[in-house]
Parts: sequence; C-alpha cells; structure tokens
Amino acid sequence: MATMSSENAKATVLKAFDALFNRRDYAKASEYWSEGYIQHSAHIPPGRDGLFGLVRSMPDTLRYENHLVLAEGDDVMLHGRFTGHAGPRPWLAADRLRLEDGLLVEHWDVLADEPTKAESVSGLPAIGDAFAPPELSPTAGMTASALTVEQARKITAPLYDALNRPSEKDVSALLAEAALPDYRSHRTNDAWVSRDQLAAVFKTIGAAVPDLRWTVEDIKVLGDQIVVRGRATGTPVGEFWGAKPTGKGFDTMAIDIFTVRNGKLANAYHVENWIEALQQIGSRTS
Repeated sequence: MATMSSENAKATVLKAFDALFNRRDYAKASEYWSEGYIQHSAHIPPGRDGLFGLVRSMPDTLRYENHLVLAEGDDVMLHGRFTGHAGPRPWLAADRLRLEDGLLVEHWDVLADEPTKAESVSGLPAIGDAFAPPELSPTAGMTASALTVEQARKITAPLYDALNRPSEKDVSALLAEAALPDYRSHRTNDAWVSRDQLAAVFKTIGAAVPDLRWTVEDIKVLGDQIVVRGRATGTPVGEFWGAKPTGKGFDTMAIDIFTVRNGKLANAYHVENWIEALQQIGSRTS
C-alpha cells in the first residue's frame, strides 16, 4: 500500500470534492472515491453510493468552498462551507478523509449551520470574514442528536425562575441567561415581543401578582423544540389584565413551545388561560 505525499493527498481530496460537489461529474468522482468507501457521518447514508445519491438529490446550486486543507501523510483535514443545498443557511464543514492507494476510503465530518453575528459568543465569524445573514433560520435537524429532557429543563430554568415572584428577581439577567439576544416571544402567530420587552411584561405581572408562582408540570422535547405545560397561581393585589383585585386567587394553565439554538432559547409561542384566571378571581374589568 503506497503512501502519498501530504501535498499530493491534499490536491487529490480537493479535486475529488470539486468533481463531486461543484461539477457533479460522477464518473470523475468515482476515480477518487473507493468502492468500499466507509462513511462515519451522522448526515450521509453509508458507502460511496450513499454519498453520491445524496448529492444527486440536492439542487444544482450546491457548492463547496474550501478555506483550509491540512494533511499528514494519507490523512487529510478540510475546513469549508457548503452553500446552495436548499437549506436555510450555509453549512460549515470539518471533514477528515483517509486515503489508501490514492483513493478516498474513509470519512468523518462535523456539520453545523453558519452562525449569525448575534449567535457568535466570540463576536467573530466561524469561517471567513462574514456571518450568516440574521434573517436566515436554523436548519431543522442539523444536530446529530435531539435535546434531552434534562437539557430542556436546564435551558428553560432561568426563564421560569423569572416567573416566580418576578418583583423580587433580576428578570432581565435571568432572561439573558436563558434566551438569545434576538429572542422573540410570540403571543399570537404574528405578534411578538423582544427579550427586553418580555422582561418588562414579567415585571408588570409581578407587580400585580407579588406571590406569582409558575411551575413546570410537564416537559417534552422534539428535535430542537421544547414543549412545556405550566401551572400559574397567585392572588392579584393590583390591576391584572384590566381587572381589579378581589382578594381571590387563580390557578391556571399555560403552554409554551420553544425553539433552541446554540444551547439557548431562540423563540417561543405561548398561550396562557388568563380568561379562566379572571373567572376564578371573579373580577370585573375597570
């Protein structure tokens, strides 16, 4: 088994990627990929046929841009970007290829959405000198594994902490811990408030209901989404959703559907049964 020089190995892999992903020349690509190709990717079906079949299913706009290539003998590492794949964002790719006798025989990769500026904790692009446009949504199912219930509880915990006696908490700090800066909280299909505006809403509710208690009764995860069934209780002492206090308390239900991005809450759609709460306290609107 002959070992290629590092320079030849790098050139071979770059030519292979160009033939397959950019030129869609499957005959030429077959000259680079071994028939016994081993695929370790979480996103690509096994074998050479699985890889070629996936590329055939993608739009003609698919392109691979390489930003760095390193090699140690027959082991090659690539850092690049895939665009035009019909997903909402470019994908950043770290690929490791093992070669034998000049052919690509084994592959490992890590794929991730290109981050927006708001998502970059470092404040720097993950590749090149630009960020993904902020209006591009994350790619569904990009992560290899779904959230666990334990992770979901940990991510949402600061938000629900802020809902327990909000008048006694640093609500803004707790929401910053739980949610991204561009977080959107949707109270209808179209209307939403920002993270800072939501903090003001929590404080307003806390002022009217000082003993507000919000518990998580059930929590489910589905991919990058978290669904929470919550329970809200308390006794208003001030005007509450336009209603005067009566000395009576409420016990009502809420449903929250969150989307997680980079380990934090990216947006939410929520419904609270405030009509039931107002009926329970027997209040009349002012």
